[in-house]
Amino acid sequence: MLEADGNETGRDDAGAAGAAARGTRDTEAVIEAALEPHDPAAGEVAARDRVRAEAQGMAHHEAAAALEDALKSAGDLSRADAPTRAAVAEWQRLTDLLLDHGGPYSTGSDAYVQGQLTARDSHRHDRVGDRSAG
Repeated sequence: MLEADGNETGRDDAGAAGAAARGTRDTEAVIEAALEPHDPAAGEVAARDRVRAEAQGMAHHEAAAALEDALKSAGDLSRADAPTRAAVAEWQRLTDLLLDHGGPYSTGSDAYVQGQLTARDSHRHDRVGDRSAG
């Protein structure tokens, strides 16, 4: 029989804990996959940029709350589209970064973002050089 909160009465608590642990591991695996180096689609880039803009000035607890909201909004993350997974992964990365950062988030102090910007600028410079040489 289901209770009002959706749980079965008399259900083994160990079974519920095991299901929750599997769900957490599945979510973590999807987030880790989204953080793996790859050539991101435009939607992924835009999603990460939106997260970074929203996170400006946030402390750890605020980023953690935003991560929880993003996870709830995403639902089953393994079935979510790439931009949604990218946004959740970015919230996770920022939450982890701010855990021992000791201050508010800023893209200017985010080494990962600064590395990306440098790489993009270098890539653009290389493409312009290739065009002028041809």
